[in-house]
Order: sequence, then structure tokens, then C-alpha cells
Amino acid sequence: MGKLDGKVAIVAYAGGGIGKAIAEALAAEGAKVIVHDDDAAKLDGVPGEKVIGDLRKKEDADKLIEAAGGKIDILVNNEDHVVGGKIVDLTTEQFQESCDYNLRTIWHTLAALYPKMKAQNGNVSIINIGAIAGAAGVPKYVDYSAVKSGLFGLTKTVAKEWARFGTARINTILVGNVKFPEGYAKQGIGKKTNKALSLNNPFAKVAVKPQDIANIAVFLASDASVAINGEMVNAGGGIYTVSGE
Repeated sequence: MGKLDGKVAIVAYAGGGIGKAIAEALAAEGAKVIVHDDDAAKLDGVPGEKVIGDLRKKEDADKLIEAAGGKIDILVNNEDHVVGGKIVDLTTEQFQESCDYNLRTIWHTLAALYPKMKAQNGNVSIINIGAIAGAAGVPKYVDYSAVKSGLFGLTKTVAKEWARFGTARINTILVGNVKFPEGYAKQGIGKKTNKALSLNNPFAKVAVKPQDIANIAVFLASDASVAINGEMVNAGGGIYTVSGE
């Protein structure tokens, strides 16, 4: 028997390496998986029922949530879009782009989920994919660091607002450098090694893979983690042991 037998899971932007690994892990544990991205080609090889859409649009977020039918037990928000640059180099439009992809999309999925979650009296685990950049900051990634920091407030506020339903939980996994093996599309600051992070990380030689993040997502999706709500789960490979954050 799997840890998630009988559960229904949605993985938004599952075409990224981490999203694909999470979809695979959830399916392996018995969940019915619905996977989403903005291009069907990105979902090649990803298990589950496919839904295509742009979650910056409210109507596409509504369509994704409705695709699950009667209930949703797990929602994974894997949005991870980077423009990158120093504050003096980024245009207003580029900063807005990062906000739209990394926060507006999650705002839309949560708003679309709320009526269904309320009707089923909670019983849902929401997992956001964040980044240690949101906590520690990363030079030349000012947009990414800012929007990932925004997930802190969003996660904690929703956890408090939905606490009255008892079994509704929301947590964010803070991802650091990830090594993407063949078959897993690169995303976020994992697109290249960030020397500023690696130099401060005593475990820099530890190769964190998408599957390692997926294992954490399975735990947070399962009943084994019912005591965890409104938390930032640090999966940065030890960078905080030096930075002190």
C-alpha cells in the first residue's frame, strides 16, 4: 500500500524538473495525479492527467482546480520563474513578470481551491515550492529573492486563515542548488551553479536532486506530517549553518 492511496493531487507547472519528480513520487505512492503546465510539450513523460493553461489567468486556475472533480487532497504549486539581475538593471516590467509568475499564479490557485476546500471541510495539504533566496537573498537575483520571500507571508497567512477548517495545511519547501539529471528540466537558480551560495555552504558537494525535494513533498502530503502547518521547510543543503539565518 502507498502512503497516498485514494488521494487526488494536482501539481502545477509539473514540466519543471522538481514538478516532474514530485508528480512521479506522488503517483508511486498511490495518488491520482493531475499535472499542469503552459505547454503540452513540457509534460512529455510526466505521469498523470494533463491540463494546459496559464495560471496568471484566473480562469485557467479555475479550470485546473475543477479538473480534479469532487475533491482535492494535495495541491503542489511548483511555479519557479527567474528573470535575474541587479536592482539597477531590472526594468519594472521584468520585476512584474517575476511577481506574476511566482506569486500571482499561486494566488489564483489558492483562491480557486478555497470553495472546494471549504466544502470538503479542509482535508487538503498545500505545498509551495519556494527558495532559500527568499530567506537569505542572492546577489543578481533581486526579483527572484523578492518574490520567493513573498511566499513566507502568503503561506503563513493562509495557514492562519484556514486553520478553522482543522485539516487544511499549507507549507513551503525552500529549495537551494539542485542538480538536474537527464530527463529533468532545469528551473529556478538551478539553471547554473551559484558560486555565492556554494561558497557559504559547507555541504556544497552534496548533490541535491529533484527526487530529494519530491521525497519531502510526499511527506508533507501524507498524514505523517499533520503536525506541520504554516512552515518554511529548509531544503537548502545546509547554507543556513554558515549564514545564520
